[in-house]
Amino acid sequence: MRKIKIPISLFYIYNIIIIIFVFALKANAETKIIAKSGDTLFKISKEYGVSLKELMHKNNFNDATKVIEGEVITIPHKYINKYKKYEHLTYRVSEGDTLYKIARDYNVNLKDIISINNLSKDSYLKLNQIILLPKGATYKKVINEEDIKLASKKVFYHQTSKTEDLSTIAHIHKIPIEEIKTLNKLNDPIKIKPNVKLKLRENKPSKWLKYGSLIINWSDWTYFDGNYIVQAKTKKNTAFYLALNCKMRTFNNTLNNSNWRSWYFPETDFEFKLVNDFCDQDFNF
Repeated sequence: MRKIKIPISLFYIYNIIIIIFVFALKANAETKIIAKSGDTLFKISKEYGVSLKELMHKNNFNDATKVIEGEVITIPHKYINKYKKYEHLTYRVSEGDTLYKIARDYNVNLKDIISINNLSKDSYLKLNQIILLPKGATYKKVINEEDIKLASKKVFYHQTSKTEDLSTIAHIHKIPIEEIKTLNKLNDPIKIKPNVKLKLRENKPSKWLKYGSLIINWSDWTYFDGNYIVQAKTKKNTAFYLALNCKMRTFNNTLNNSNWRSWYFPETDFEFKLVNDFCDQDFNF
């Protein structure tokens, strides 16, 4: 096998590029804190063991003795590992935000937000104000009113796709939490695990409706992650599941060897009627 010789000059250039790349990554690393009552840059530099000159330069401050309570202060990268417990995420306040809403949306404890931001429960938030969030905070999708309007159709079941709060499920379907607990014999759970099918209403006699070549069990609709699923049959009595997405006005089914196919738009008159009947009307079962 022939050996490939690399010129020494290229080897050194390659190593220099790697060093610059690693240094650039480290130089961009930083964390933020919010100054407490009585804090100055001089005090923070002592508390965190940060070079005062570097701290002033990083935060564009000229006076190290000025009280800076409430200011967001950036701590340079080389001090992060030493003070890992102070590392937080940042959030910019939007119109309509409250501390409670931010805590709920990011799945964090309200007391933690209040503590690390030196606030009180009744603190007024200003538009574009920077709020620190505990490390590990993750945004939790909030269902908007249009989603709730569609999901509150009189379906009989709710199938969980992920861990869900029972209060959220009740809110989606506009049903009291106690009613869900009673129907499913639940002992005061706060969260429901994935892949659990919850009963939302009392069972009624099966009501099969004919739509063209299909027969739909109208009393068996299940809500699942924004979609609606129902038992169905063909003219030849082949059983399958039909899924309907009201937002997109599309279908899916398990006719192909019990596997879900790609979503598709209505093509026949009875498919259009089925979409309209379910998505645009409320039913009294």
